[in-house]
Amino acid sequence: MATLEATHESEEQRDDTPLVQLEADIDSDGSFGRRSLEITKDQVRVLDHDGTLAFQMPISEIKTARNEPLVGGGRLEITAKTGEILPIISYSQAVAAQFSEAARGIEQLAKGEPLLISLKTEQTNCPKCGRLLPEKDGVCPACVNRGRTLLRIAGFLKPYRLQAALLTTCSILTTLANLIPPQIVGNLVNGILSSHHTLHHLYQLMALWGGVIVFGSMIQIVNGRLIAFLAANIAADLRSQLYRAIEYLQVSYFDKKQVGAISSRVTQDTDRVWGFLVDGLPFLVINSLMLIGVIGFLLQISVKLTLAIIAPIPIVMLISIVFWRPMSTMFTRVGQKWARFHTLLNESLSGVRVMKAFAQEDLEFDRFAQRNNELRDAAVAADSRWSTIFGAMSLFTSIGTLICWSVGGPMVYRHEITLGDLIKVTAYLNLIYGPLQWFAQVNNWFSRAMAGAERIFEIMDMEKEGYAKQDAKIHAIEGTVEFSNIRFGYDKSNPVLKNLSFTAKPGEMIGLVGKSGAGKSTTINLICRFYEPDAGTLTIDGIDYRDLDLQDLRRQIGLVLQEPFLFNGTIWENIAYGKPGADFDDVIEAAKAANAHNFILAKPDGYDTMVGERGAKLSGGERQRISIARAILHNPRILILDEATSSVDVETEKQIQEAIGRLTAGRTTFAIAHRLSTLRNADRLIVLDKGEIAEIGTHAELMEKKGEFFKLVETQSQVTQIIGLAE
Repeated sequence: MATLEATHESEEQRDDTPLVQLEADIDSDGSFGRRSLEITKDQVRVLDHDGTLAFQMPISEIKTARNEPLVGGGRLEITAKTGEILPIISYSQAVAAQFSEAARGIEQLAKGEPLLISLKTEQTNCPKCGRLLPEKDGVCPACVNRGRTLLRIAGFLKPYRLQAALLTTCSILTTLANLIPPQIVGNLVNGILSSHHTLHHLYQLMALWGGVIVFGSMIQIVNGRLIAFLAANIAADLRSQLYRAIEYLQVSYFDKKQVGAISSRVTQDTDRVWGFLVDGLPFLVINSLMLIGVIGFLLQISVKLTLAIIAPIPIVMLISIVFWRPMSTMFTRVGQKWARFHTLLNESLSGVRVMKAFAQEDLEFDRFAQRNNELRDAAVAADSRWSTIFGAMSLFTSIGTLICWSVGGPMVYRHEITLGDLIKVTAYLNLIYGPLQWFAQVNNWFSRAMAGAERIFEIMDMEKEGYAKQDAKIHAIEGTVEFSNIRFGYDKSNPVLKNLSFTAKPGEMIGLVGKSGAGKSTTINLICRFYEPDAGTLTIDGIDYRDLDLQDLRRQIGLVLQEPFLFNGTIWENIAYGKPGADFDDVIEAAKAANAHNFILAKPDGYDTMVGERGAKLSGGERQRISIARAILHNPRILILDEATSSVDVETEKQIQEAIGRLTAGRTTFAIAHRLSTLRNADRLIVLDKGEIAEIGTHAELMEKKGEFFKLVETQSQVTQIIGLAE
């Protein structure tokens, strides 16, 4: 396993102080061993396991560094400025990711750039117990404190203290009601049948027994209704808080997680907690009280017989304890398989048109079958293990009846206890061993619920976006946006934007141009503060936008995407989404400004037309104009247009361009366009190339300059001509 250490450069560091120390697991002869790579401010060196210097080269003589993949591992190679390629250290696949970062770091230093690499590796195994984690950097279900998790769930009872107190009272009364009938049976045998008392006494006991049954039934009804109320409310509160937590998660979280995996936590995991609260917890509480009460009554009858009867209980408890964690791990694995199943199902249904277009029903079914079979196998393994445990526990609990008659029968014969006492003990026996037989089922419920709760609380405890910043400023945006030496990368060691600097003035339209991957979408992601710069500052009206209230900032930014997202509702609801509480006249005015009013009125239901999921019942141009109407109603100070006309016909594009012209008036606008000709009216164009600004100027200025923008326009023009000839 690699050991990593990275330190930041400072003025006090000597030239030979390692900025990076990385341990490889392949020796110089290709066998498993230890060698160390050290990167300093001025040189790269490799040390053998005994500290002997095996390689050394000044940074100033290095041109590039790369990782050469090998079978089962790789090799770090340095290309000198002379052109010579030098293989310096080999490693196994287990540490390949770290050495890939090291190569990137060497290149950064060779180019005179600051060292920005990430040596943090994703954890796949629990550092405490070594088990494979359900998810990378996830929570180990075997090592989480279940007691603390249960207490955290219990914290959701605070708003329902009265109902919880009443439920506790009902549980105690239910226990007492269940403990009385065996006493009546004992008295019936000893005091009436054996002594031949009159039937009057028999009927009295029967009346008492009937009263207990009625009372117990009433308490059980109240108890059940309270459980249903509390469990449903706690589950609803869990779902609400979980969904709220998901809403405020950083966008980077959704880059790594699939929708199906997230939705399974909101649905399936909360259902598991609900199931335990409805079935498992009441069972556990009532029967724990029952066990204490029964043992107390049994000790009054005979200590000897009681000790003999409860002798198998420690064995049953030991079985549960021994198999507790393995069962929990297996149920967690089932949960992970469910998440993968949901992810695939969500993806398949979302892409059903693509599937049918390429006639890949069989391929998708094979993928579905694979996930379904994985889920089946995990469920069978978990349930089979539980059935084995349950069977073993049933064996030991069944022995209790045998012990009762084997020990109690001779005691009756010797007149140590009465026949009524033995029957009373037999009745109590069922109250002990019946619940114990289902203790494994409670363990099953509990393990599933705790695994689900851990996954829920994992999301709740994740770092959120900066909504809660105490000293955040509320600011009415005028529209000055300034990028100052911005550096940003989704992977911090591989920046997408490098030293980006420019200023957009209020009311100015800025066109962002460049090849795919140049950093255009990343730039607008930063403006929306979906991500924050790794270095440099982004200011709005001279204020660092990280000091602004995040919600207030985004309320003043409008976004029109290439693929507009519409909610499954009416046209009116989708336009009004841009301004909650907007009246009908405002919506109509926005639709007119977006050139959408006429086509809306042409539909049978007008503004009450249902758009379908993601707007599937509308054409691309109609969806786009509704999206623009929503942005117009939103009335933002900063507007972002991301390929707003790339997928529509010429006539629709003309209507959309007219609508955009009305939308951009008086607003600071950033526009990305597929057709470069649509940016003719931009005040300035910023041409990006590999995350850096290649050119800035008006459309005319850049065409006259005949630089990067001119080449892009020429290339696009040639492609258009080729397409025209083909048609």
